[in-house]
Amino acid sequence: MGFLDTKQGHSVFDQYLKKFDGKASQKVYRSEIRQFFEFFDGDLQALSESVFHKYRDHIGQGANGKTLKRKFSILNQFFKFLEENQKDFKSPIGRSYGDMQSFQSGVYAESESFSGNLGHWMENLVCESTKKTYSGHVLRFFKWVNKEPKDLSQEDFIDYRNHLLKEKRMKISTVWNKFIAISGYMRFLAGKSRKFKNPMDFNKLSLAAPKKDKGYYTVLTEKEVRELLKMPDRRYQMAKRDYALLRLMLTYGLRAGEVCKLRFQDIEGERVNGQQKIWIRDRKGRIGRRTDTDIILNGKALEAFDEWMEASGIRFEADTPIFPSFIWDAHAGGLVVNHRRLKAKKPLSVKTIENVVFKYVKKAGITRGNQVVSPHALRHTALTMLAKAGVELIDLKYLAGHQNVSTTMIYLHSVQSYEDHAGMHHPINR
Repeated sequence: MGFLDTKQGHSVFDQYLKKFDGKASQKVYRSEIRQFFEFFDGDLQALSESVFHKYRDHIGQGANGKTLKRKFSILNQFFKFLEENQKDFKSPIGRSYGDMQSFQSGVYAESESFSGNLGHWMENLVCESTKKTYSGHVLRFFKWVNKEPKDLSQEDFIDYRNHLLKEKRMKISTVWNKFIAISGYMRFLAGKSRKFKNPMDFNKLSLAAPKKDKGYYTVLTEKEVRELLKMPDRRYQMAKRDYALLRLMLTYGLRAGEVCKLRFQDIEGERVNGQQKIWIRDRKGRIGRRTDTDIILNGKALEAFDEWMEASGIRFEADTPIFPSFIWDAHAGGLVVNHRRLKAKKPLSVKTIENVVFKYVKKAGITRGNQVVSPHALRHTALTMLAKAGVELIDLKYLAGHQNVSTTMIYLHSVQSYEDHAGMHHPINR
């Protein structure tokens, strides 16, 4: 028999509800308090913090943070009333500020508040793969720490760092990547509310940034570039796609992520002098400073682009990705466009671009010892070749999508050649 079913409990409950006579809240209070005592049917003196924690977990699966707060606020008021009217009874919830916090919140990582904040934060991230990776890092941290942001301290971040390094045996550069995501989320919360102060001091975590892959700044020779472009067997549909994206990257220096994001609406409707303008959207850089830039396709790059578009068999809508993924089809006996992903407007992944580049680099026999010739190496190759061809620095900056011209300067590192270099022009060296 529950407390409210006893003569004493029934009497005190009716007495309490009289406070709300004539108010709509009386029905709510009656319902919420009865729900608790249907869950707990023990003696009143057996109430403890653990009972309330179990009740929180019981209702927390289907309740958001506001609902939990409301439910425990109602219970808290009732138990305060009981303290005043029941001899030797003391509410396990307590009276001090903060006593109810542990009862009013469930697991933060599973709350609507967390999922909402995470969604808003990820709107600032451009690449889909980055969104997936960063949200995973943040989610795993909050599941591990089992606290709300307002309850975190620098010690929690230090403990998590040590957990990843010592127990999970992760590389310090891997841990750095995880904390970049966590730090970004914490800074987002601090920017969202003035009342919340970011407890993380990233610099004091003493983490090291991962080094660029040894092949990150690799520049291919013109002979290697031409050999690489021979590798896709353009009798096949997927190879036409691969050839087109390789041409774009090697001619205009597009990043892998920029190629992935290209959609049909980015192509201008009319051609001028047989040339096609396409727009590269939301390029790399700080949020709010990212610009859209246009490139004009012509020559063999445009031919490759047209060849793919005609062979794709896709009915393009405005937001259809230009370069889709492929999937094996047993009925067709080969690789075909993945129409399910295409219908969902899901773009090609950066990982797929990397695999395309690695496949043809290997097939072409291009090696750099232990260096990996990555998609970014193709970008460096394209912009370096353009610099050698005499393209002005300001035009290279625009094409590369750089915010600072000093970044573009790295592509001039190998512009000099045996036919034309600084030593040939110095007056005292003649």
